[in-house]
Amino acid sequence: MEEKFKSVSIYDLYERFPNRESCLAFLAKKKWELGFKCKHCGHNHYCSGGKPYIRQCTKCRYKESATANTLFHKVKFDLVKAFAIVYFIATNKKGMSSCELSRSLQLRQKTCWLFRLKVLTAMESHQNVGLSGKVEISDFEIGMKKVMENGQEVRYKKRVVMALEKKGKGVSHLYANEVESRGADQIDDFVDRVVNEGALISCYKWHGYNHVCKNYQVIKRIKKSKTSFMPLSNRLENSIISWLRGIHHHAELLQYYLDEFCYRFNRNQMKEEIYDHLLIRMVFHRPRTYQDIIG
Repeated sequence: MEEKFKSVSIYDLYERFPNRESCLAFLAKKKWELGFKCKHCGHNHYCSGGKPYIRQCTKCRYKESATANTLFHKVKFDLVKAFAIVYFIATNKKGMSSCELSRSLQLRQKTCWLFRLKVLTAMESHQNVGLSGKVEISDFEIGMKKVMENGQEVRYKKRVVMALEKKGKGVSHLYANEVESRGADQIDDFVDRVVNEGALISCYKWHGYNHVCKNYQVIKRIKKSKTSFMPLSNRLENSIISWLRGIHHHAELLQYYLDEFCYRFNRNQMKEEIYDHLLIRMVFHRPRTYQDIIG
């Protein structure tokens, strides 16, 4: 286990959440911590729904469980194992693949794969913290391969645009998005969302960055080559590629995995708090279905 997560152990997890009831109690507490509000009519008063951790609106009689309207909605396996999946993904240094989760928890690989993507959905950045100070913007390609139904292997590439905030000799914050091309509109849209006004920009000499350079103060532009590049950006690009190939081998739904990498990177000072932080995010995220996720 990663050193920074040494205060969290699997024994602590099962002591804290030994059964389904303890999981439901946690979800109910967090979900209605600021009070009850009916999802159907907006009414604020409720009564017991007849079963533990179910509340019924006194106006429209709508019943809502602790898992409803969260990413735990309609989980068809043991809720304790669902909490364990969140734990393993949050606290392992590089996360865990669905195959590893399947072996550890004795669940079907496809079940772990789908719920894992739901956890990654909660890791999606809200982008409330814009990048300031010295910021590097770059883009890179990730090679992919996919085995078709006839057994043929298809190779292709996906492109990622990345922005990082420098702090001293390191990086304090990172965002990365999958894009269709290196076009100016793709890069502009990403930069406008994640970089604050007044940031000092470093980027490569590519016409796709020209419009960005007009809106920000540019301190450096480099013509990218094998011997000329931005060291910090290059290091993180290689880290993302190595992590994807080492843990997941491929990532057809690439944005989910980029969100996971950035979520963990941006919270590398968290200890046991990262687990609760991710659980709470899942409570307040709308439910996701299989079709919704792959679509």
